Amino acid sequence: MWTLVRQESFKLTRKLSTWISTGCLVGVEILFAFLSRVYPQTFVPASMFESLYFARPIINFYMIAATATIITMEFQYGTMKQVLYRRYSRGQILVSKWLAILLYTLYWYVMSTGIALLLKAMLFHHSLSIHQSAGDGMSVFTRGLSISAASFVSLWLLLSVVFLLANLFRNSAAAVSVGIIGYFASYIVTQLLTILIQKWDWAKWNPVTMTLYPSMMSRPGYYQSLLSMQAWQMLLGNLIYIAIFLGIGYYVFNRRNV
Repeated sequence: MWTLVRQESFKLTRKLSTWISTGCLVGVEILFAFLSRVYPQTFVPASMFESLYFARPIINFYMIAATATIITMEFQYGTMKQVLYRRYSRGQILVSKWLAILLYTLYWYVMSTGIALLLKAMLFHHSLSIHQSAGDGMSVFTRGLSISAASFVSLWLLLSVVFLLANLFRNSAAAVSVGIIGYFASYIVTQLLTILIQKWDWAKWNPVTMTLYPSMMSRPGYYQSLLSMQAWQMLLGNLIYIAIFLGIGYYVFNRRNV
């Protein structure tokens, strides 16, 4: 199966879109770093560094597109049958795609964090210290890492749903569109859920609420009281729902017509 993982990872690195997207993400980070340097009152340097200079939302879009297409393109271009003929089981094929996307996600987070550190060293060497306090006993750097870790987990909750939806489509464009629409819709729904949670406490245990995990890490005092949840509960909820959606996707994939 590791051969499949290497092949999937190779295909991702060979795609022109990967390198164009990398250039765009670096450009966005540079843009927001300069805005933070020129307009520090509007783009607060510490907050911008913690956000990786607006990299995380862009990574979400990239990963939705990559996850939706890694399965649908196999069916769209008829290459799934060729892989099955090589004596790999459906389960092995799907798990290899999970692992390839996991490595791809790590690439984006490690790269964007490295660029953020480089920009901080170049533009804010004397005006911003990554060791300065960010509140709640955390430094700017550790706060940024905790938000990135939470974003990584909540992103995978979204990707587990995208993997499931990708099994229902044979056209990659449709799968990507549904994934992105769902991403925006989840943000709208979370605003409504916070109102419902105040009335019905049990409503907080739905998967959409779990996408607020990064927000909780960035503003722990506010969201813990608003949602009546602790960070460890959000983490556990995310992991459980990821396992559930991946499990359903695994079941559907194994019964899908090739």
